Amino acid sequence: METCAPGGREAQPFAAAIFDFDGVVIDSIGPDRLACEALFREYGERLPVTWWAARVCGRPDGYEQLFNRIIVLASSRHRAVPVAPTRDSLRQRLAQLWAEYLTESHIRLLPAVQELLATLHAADLRLAVASASNRSWVSRWLHHYDLARYFGTIVTSDDVRHRKPHPEVYHEAMRRLGVRPDGCVAFEDSLAGITAARAAGATVVAVPTDSTRFLDHSAADAVVDDLSAVSLDWLAGIGRERA
Repeated sequence: METCAPGGREAQPFAAAIFDFDGVVIDSIGPDRLACEALFREYGERLPVTWWAARVCGRPDGYEQLFNRIIVLASSRHRAVPVAPTRDSLRQRLAQLWAEYLTESHIRLLPAVQELLATLHAADLRLAVASASNRSWVSRWLHHYDLARYFGTIVTSDDVRHRKPHPEVYHEAMRRLGVRPDGCVAFEDSLAGITAARAAGATVVAVPTDSTRFLDHSAADAVVDDLSAVSLDWLAGIGRERA
């Protein structure tokens, strides 16, 4: 027999919810892609979005692959570029483009984030961020959008040795929250993040961005268009299906 919480709602199988940050809480993925596309255009090339989504987005070696591709393309062109690119020069130029694109005018809170965090917090779920970005970046936008108050802990690349798809950032978030992996639901947008969350033992909900929606997210336990599809009852159903 299924149990219900007071008021008829199904008992919640999860003690905690762990959120990736870029692409799940804020839309920094689109602006990042725009910066990478601009870098390619400066060398007379077009960035294949499918390649970028699969090989760069969310991967620890992604930008090095991006730089390598530009260097190979530039060296194979029939007409020489004014200055041959190097990894260092490309890295510096991409940082300049990030400064143009990763700003308040481009980065937006993703749909239903505020509402879902308020709902989960009110239901006494423990909440955490598990991000491959650094702490200053995550803290900047959490405070900008007044979301820091919802999270019991924030784990970033500053706190772990290995980046996603390694599960260390999830293991650390679970340790700090004091919860078991089977009591956690994770929200991720990238394939590397899904791999990390699954390896840590969490139930995984994929929330693809417009830049990555065409990739195969079937390794997740569920896939939603955006967080407006998630409710306490919906999470109870996902937990029941996995049990």
